[in-house]
Parts: sequence; structure tokens; C-alpha cells
Amino acid sequence: MGLVLAGVGLLPLLGGGAFIAKAWSNSRQVIHNPEYSKQLWRNVPVETLFPARLGREHPDKTYRDPNDERGWTRAAISSSTSCQQALSGALAGAADKGGCVAALRATYLDDTGGTAATVALIAFRDDQYPQQGLQDIMSEADDKPEHVVRALAAPGTQWKDAARAGNGGWGVGGTPMYVAVTAGPADGRRAGNLPLPWGRRAYPQQEDREAWAHTAQGLAESLGTRVQAETRKVGP
Repeated sequence: MGLVLAGVGLLPLLGGGAFIAKAWSNSRQVIHNPEYSKQLWRNVPVETLFPARLGREHPDKTYRDPNDERGWTRAAISSSTSCQQALSGALAGAADKGGCVAALRATYLDDTGGTAATVALIAFRDDQYPQQGLQDIMSEADDKPEHVVRALAAPGTQWKDAARAGNGGWGVGGTPMYVAVTAGPADGRRAGNLPLPWGRRAYPQQEDREAWAHTAQGLAESLGTRVQAETRKVGP
């Protein structure tokens, strides 16, 4: 009888232990706040959204790991958040119709110093913005060619609108935000047309600029991944 009573007495202790373990587990959960992500461009310092260094991430990196990418160095940040001042071409019109509320810009230089790229982090009113439509504009922009982000001048470079040569874009998962990038020569050289006989058709001209487009696309994906990691952190 005493053993039975002792066993019954252990049940509350076991139940209490399970409750404590569950409470400990819950205390370690990170609850993602959708409203915080929606207002990420307001909630996170611009120096965090546009880190000092950017590049390809290790495939096994988690959002809690330190950022040690290399490849691009931030050279300038715009104080303006105007969608009209940051964007150009068809992207400017589509962003306006889609409910653009802000467009933050920064210019990066690659490690060789030969390539500049202006990145625009576009914030929309809600998740209903036309992400696929923006991707289509990116593809068409390099066919025309037409450039989608206005160049932001950086000290020590001749980077300007006339030097823009390729575009890239990437949506930021979990947020109503989109990254658009335009890249080109940092010394301000204008990408000219191929001479004859190679320049008779539009495709060879486009093909000659593909390197700039690939560069811009890679940077857009890198920044989009970094910004998305910020959405996984609990807001203040």
C-alpha cells in the first residue's frame, strides 16, 4: 500500500517537471511579428539594411551566424526615401501603381573597384504588390535596354545614370519589399554598341551587356537574403 501511495505521490512531481520543461521550451521560441516585417524599412537602421560588406553567403549559414561575406563594399547611402527619386523607367511606374511607400538606396563597389551598383530597397504598402510583374520588368529592361534604378553617386567614382549597363531584382520573402539593382562601370564609361559586323542585331548587343545584368542580379539576391534574415528577428 505504501508503494502505491508513493507512486501516486510521484505523479504530480512528474507532471510539474513536464510543465517546467514545456515552459522552458516556449521561452526559447522566437515569435516573428508580421507587422514588424511589414515596417522593416522603418524598424531597422539603414546601415543594417545596407550592410558595410556584401557577397555570396555560405550555403550552410543560418540567420543567427555572423555576416562575413566579401565581394562588395558600401560606398554611399541616400538620405531620401522617395520612390520617384530612386526609380526610373517602367519600374518607377509599376512601383507607383503597386503602392510604393519608400525606396531606400545605397551604392556598392566591387572589390576590384571597377564596378559600381546602386541598390534600391523598395517598400510597398502590403503583400499584394505585383512581385511577378516587377520580375517581368527586370527581364524586359535588359532587352530594351532600360535601367530601373537611378545611380547614386559615390565618392571617388564617376558612377552616374549614363554608365548604367545591367539590372537585377529579387523579392524579400516574408515582407512587402523588393530589391532592384542597376550596375555598370564605376569610372563612368558608357557601355557602347558592338561594332559591325557583330552589332547588326539587337541580341548581340544584349549579350554584350549580360555580364552587368548577372552582376546586378547576384547583388540583388545577396541583399534580399540579408534583409530577409532581419525579418526573423524579434522586433523592438
